[in-house]
Amino acid sequence: MASNKVTTESHNENAITLAAALGLSQEQASKLLNLTVLVTAHEGDPIGLQFAQEVSDLLVRTVDTVASTYVEHTNVEIVIGVAKPRTNATAIYVSLDEQRAVISSHPCATSASQYAPKIFHLIAACYTSAMSLYFATGSQLPSGIQDPLKIIFADFGIDPASVEQPVDIGHAYLAGAGAIGNGLLWAARHLNFYGQLEIVDDDDVSSGNLNRQVWFDTDDIGQPKAARLVKRAQNAFPNLKLVPRQQRLQDLQEHNHDAWLARLIVAVDSRRARRSLQREIPGEVFDASTTDIREVVVHYHKQPNLYACLSCIYEQDEEETTRERHIADHLGVSIEEVKTERISDASAEAIVRRFPKLSGAAIAGTAYDSLFKTLCAEGELKDVSDNRVVAPFSFVSVLAGSLLALELVRRLGHGHRDTGFNYWRLSPWHEPLPRRRALRPKQSNCEFCDEPILVKLATRFWENKETSRA
Repeated sequence: MASNKVTTESHNENAITLAAALGLSQEQASKLLNLTVLVTAHEGDPIGLQFAQEVSDLLVRTVDTVASTYVEHTNVEIVIGVAKPRTNATAIYVSLDEQRAVISSHPCATSASQYAPKIFHLIAACYTSAMSLYFATGSQLPSGIQDPLKIIFADFGIDPASVEQPVDIGHAYLAGAGAIGNGLLWAARHLNFYGQLEIVDDDDVSSGNLNRQVWFDTDDIGQPKAARLVKRAQNAFPNLKLVPRQQRLQDLQEHNHDAWLARLIVAVDSRRARRSLQREIPGEVFDASTTDIREVVVHYHKQPNLYACLSCIYEQDEEETTRERHIADHLGVSIEEVKTERISDASAEAIVRRFPKLSGAAIAGTAYDSLFKTLCAEGELKDVSDNRVVAPFSFVSVLAGSLLALELVRRLGHGHRDTGFNYWRLSPWHEPLPRRRALRPKQSNCEFCDEPILVKLATRFWENKETSRA
């Protein structure tokens, strides 16, 4: 773990995630992640070499060693294009052409890598990372994996010409500068966005965040996420102004205006936080989320809205209640306190009594989820049997961010694109299936849609306003 992108705490985060998936102890999972992955591309294949870098940037945050030069004790070798394996390790082969990527445990390339829009190659790199980890850990993950994995670029419903055109995102707000927020901008490097993006997050970078927040390294620990993300990413966006806002979105000064939130990009890390954001009555919502390492969900809606909103998609369920109870029990506070999302002064005192190393002043105002994950990564909480309190691997977060970036292209860009849905579920371990795109209806008993006053306000704010170029 010599890289400045990895710390003991971020390695522990990965081990906790793997332990929950496999039903192992954290110690057993940690040993499984002490892996070496060799990434091999032919020196005469520039597209293959770029792809190798995309894969390496993801896996370096997940396994112990990622190498491009020969390593004797290699666990998995990723072989790109017409390159030949350099070891006798388990091999994952990748073929790239204009229309698809094929990822397989058997040789599949017949020619050098061919050009496709870079964001599609980044998505293929996420799936390549998933297959590599699957075989490197002994094919034990309960999700299973398709072999071969065929990532058909047309299945994303956006033609390549649209992906490479400028996209005006107007004046938008990104709620959350964590894993998916990082993933969004990591993917957007390969797109031509212009406009202004307010990056809103009141949290600081922690050591454990480095396993999935791909713009950050050890120099960012302890610094505000929003400011550090802008500092790291701005040079990649000559036409997009990034503005850091170290607050919760609900606390911004402009919050006091009526129709202030024309375009909201949602990258927060809990269902309850998403429902809270819906009550801000945004005009247009782009949302992506992860269910630990099992699934990515993409959601879109625009007011006035005849279909599902954030509160419909992320209604309170038993899994959320179990998760909040789990956090409350471990931190020594009530579940009612956890449901408020942020640690109050009184709860901070209670938590410090259980964890004397903590400072009440330092944790007050922090999200319960964030503190819980930090304590797990630092080894203060040993019981990680509940897989509803774990963080995703980097390649899952970047996949979510990439799909969120494509959704901005789909809804705000030009050219042919499929817009006849508002919801798409995908697995990081299986091919993306267009048939899983759906037009979700409103949910009965939705805390937003069933509130007449909020629906009337949404209509009054946005009925006659054009948010597509807000």
